[in-house]
Amino acid sequence: MPARGIAIRLFLTCWVIFSLHVATDFAREHYLVVSIAEQGSFRLDEYYGLHPDIFQLPDGHAYHGANPGISMMAAIPYFLLRPITDPIVRRVVAARSAEGDTARARFQDLRPARVRFYQEVRKRGLDIKFGLVGLITVVLFMAPLSAFGAVIMYRVLLGTGLRSAPSLAGALFYALGTPIFFRTGYLNQNLAVAIFGFVAFALLWNPGQQFRLGTRTRLVWGGLCAGMALLCDYSGALAVGLCGLYAVWRYCHREDWTTGLKAAAWYSLGAVGPILLLWFYQWSAFGTPFYPPQHHMPPVEWSNLGYQGVTGPQEELFWTLLLDPRFGLFITAPALSLALFAPWLNIKGISIIPWRETVTLFGIALSYLVFFSAVQYTQLQYITGIRYVIPVVPLLTLLTIAVLIRLPRWISWPVGIGSFALAWAMAMVRVPYPDRSIKGVLETIVSQGIQLPALTTLSRASASYAESPAAGIAPFLLLGLGGLAVLAIWSVGRTSARPHPSP
Repeated sequence: MPARGIAIRLFLTCWVIFSLHVATDFAREHYLVVSIAEQGSFRLDEYYGLHPDIFQLPDGHAYHGANPGISMMAAIPYFLLRPITDPIVRRVVAARSAEGDTARARFQDLRPARVRFYQEVRKRGLDIKFGLVGLITVVLFMAPLSAFGAVIMYRVLLGTGLRSAPSLAGALFYALGTPIFFRTGYLNQNLAVAIFGFVAFALLWNPGQQFRLGTRTRLVWGGLCAGMALLCDYSGALAVGLCGLYAVWRYCHREDWTTGLKAAAWYSLGAVGPILLLWFYQWSAFGTPFYPPQHHMPPVEWSNLGYQGVTGPQEELFWTLLLDPRFGLFITAPALSLALFAPWLNIKGISIIPWRETVTLFGIALSYLVFFSAVQYTQLQYITGIRYVIPVVPLLTLLTIAVLIRLPRWISWPVGIGSFALAWAMAMVRVPYPDRSIKGVLETIVSQGIQLPALTTLSRASASYAESPAAGIAPFLLLGLGGLAVLAIWSVGRTSARPHPSP
């Protein structure tokens, strides 16, 4: 099968699987999605008090303490679907009003904050709208974005010289065997930083000439992707700066060092657009373009240390990011620790990744880890699981794959299958309470069986659904339909491509 056909099937497969595991958490970024799509505004006045990261300025208007990129992009599918969603919301609210049922809310959860949140949005008539927004932003934005990242991984692996089958296996390992699977269920800026940053690196590297664009065009697109990472979160500044340095290194010729500076110029041209958009947002919302949204936030937990919670790197926090049983990188994705052996392959001369790219991948990953070891509020990850260090996952995955393909199959296959099992368990259970550790995730699967996060939330909010026989079979039914869809994706068009026997 041609590489393009495999890439399309890979994209659709990941999209289906990611969509089945949509989570229902309504994040701070969702509020800006709604405001942009419905009012064309950055103000969150009517949602003040619903989320701790939404704060009020002295002028009485409310905003949230995050970059706007992810919300701006996710607002597009919601805006386009409003002719469908708005009548649904109006009908449900009207029916409740006619029945005198405008405030009653049932939500069975051990976390009081979640119960209070559901009761408040139910009272305001926002629960159906928020549910639809959450579904749309994951299924029509986060899921295809992550699926696109898997396709880029596939093309990069092909470009290193791997055959199609191991390249496909590596891309599936990245998408479904790492925390990418878990994080795609949320509308999350850190995952967007990971994907845009990795795409920027891939375009600049262009292994095997997989991206058939002119050099200048790739540099501009690489800068644009890195700039999008910054638009989504200020940690994306690492992607902008470090990919820019890589561009200089990659295109600097010994006989003419100015080629590296010219490459940096074209790269910067691509990055400037998202940066200007970020400055426009900050000027529009806060009256000054150059201070981050967090600068204007009142103190919250951990933000009273350093500058809005950013201090110098902390050794203890560095190891927490890697090894905490609730969200540590090497606990949620143990296989990625194999990336540490990648330089040994370069020393032996058997790596699929050249020395320059190996050093760059490690350098960017380490920079993210050191940076977030200085951000004190990363300790709050236990609430929603591994999050801040997600940008290192594609980088370490590529290095891990370079190691896995050199291992015997009796080692590499169990590693891959075990990684998928763990990632799938995390995607199903999310963050169990009260034991938020990976051990709690596995115990939940053993005790409660296969589940899907959206259906779990529905069972907590609806007594009629929770007590019906459908609650037990619905996850299996949806997963079965998803399996049939994946089977069709890989079957359609294959038989017709085979030559017919001559009569």
